[in-house]
Amino acid sequence: MTELPYAFTDAIEAILTDKTRSCELLLDLLASIVHPDMVCNLFVMNGMNERERALAKRCIDYALTVGLNPGESNAVYQFIRPRLSARFCHTA
Repeated sequence: MTELPYAFTDAIEAILTDKTRSCELLLDLLASIVHPDMVCNLFVMNGMNERERALAKRCIDYALTVGLNPGESNAVYQFIRPRLSARFCHTA
């Protein structure tokens, strides 16, 4: 199993424990870091609360300065993929 950097494990923990779906913007931002077809405007961070914004900044900083290796990127994507799909596959 791939061990992820703390910036990403903290963000993932926030998403997992979110019961109000307030972390959807954070989820979008993580997706844009690990998947080339996902685009997220950095201005969405204005819609995040202070904690989520701090988590997003840490992930962006890590991605830009250290970078994720392919295994780490894949692990984050495997976590994100079903959550993104679930948002768009709701039935009435």
